Amino acid sequence: MLDLDRLHGIFTPILTPLTDDEDVDHQSVGRLVNYLIDRGVHGIWATGTTGEFPCFDRQEREEILHTVVAAVRGRVPVIAGIGDAGTRLAIANGEAALRAGVDAIALTPPYYYVNSQDELLEHYRAVRRAVDLPLLVYNIPQNVKVKLDVSTVLTLAREGTVVGIKDSQNDLDWFRQVMIGIRGSGVNFRGFLGTRILIDSGVIAGAHGAIPGISNVCAADCVAVYEAARRGDWATADQHSAHVLDVQKVVNIAKGSPTASNFSGMKALLKSLGVVGSARVRLPLRTASVDEEARIAREAAGLGLPAIATPTPARS
Repeated sequence: MLDLDRLHGIFTPILTPLTDDEDVDHQSVGRLVNYLIDRGVHGIWATGTTGEFPCFDRQEREEILHTVVAAVRGRVPVIAGIGDAGTRLAIANGEAALRAGVDAIALTPPYYYVNSQDELLEHYRAVRRAVDLPLLVYNIPQNVKVKLDVSTVLTLAREGTVVGIKDSQNDLDWFRQVMIGIRGSGVNFRGFLGTRILIDSGVIAGAHGAIPGISNVCAADCVAVYEAARRGDWATADQHSAHVLDVQKVVNIAKGSPTASNFSGMKALLKSLGVVGSARVRLPLRTASVDEEARIAREAAGLGLPAIATPTPARS
């Protein structure tokens, strides 16, 4: 069983590299895992929002997890997103994650119906009963239409259903209420923010780390912000946060949907660094144009990000 104290620091919600035909590029997945671990990340979060999880069927999701776990080789914990539109579907995803050998699972509220807090409590309890893995709440109301109440999270934590949370709504007030509410209860509960530039602020609010999508392309900066915040070195944290913003501006050259505008941009940047073979994302998400890819490559050259050897072209 996972030692929960290993759940800290920067967990990268890993992109899912694709071929130009939109098939999963497992070679690039493995390369990206190693690239991130070499940059110092403390864990990998797979089949999450940044990994385009709603765009893959169950078999593809399980295959992605097998590839990630094999590439990680136990060096850092792997958390798998198992969110789906219903409880049985989420349980099936959790069982697949267990077969793949992940260390923990993370679950959004179901999407489509606007469920009550009582329904959410039963959703999480049912999944935890069915899947013998540590379970984290993934709170992302802007995508699933349902916001977990602070009291709901505290109930799940105190009864032992969940061991942590990723909160991606950028509401430090809400998050701090959760972390204060759990304090003194004797529960080992791990709090993470899904944020780009509030990593240091999250540490102040009681977070054990962050799960920032942008860490796919600037992992070392995100790790540096976290470590600087832990030792109270706010000037260093600010310096690296500023560089994260510079990287984000380059990624945003690729224009996509309002909720997924930078997945292809990040892939294009990683392609220019030799990490992945294609900037392709799954339809209906928009892939960066040839011109956007070229601009990203030009701008990325001035960011000082480490490159690796040119990869084998993505399989078709």
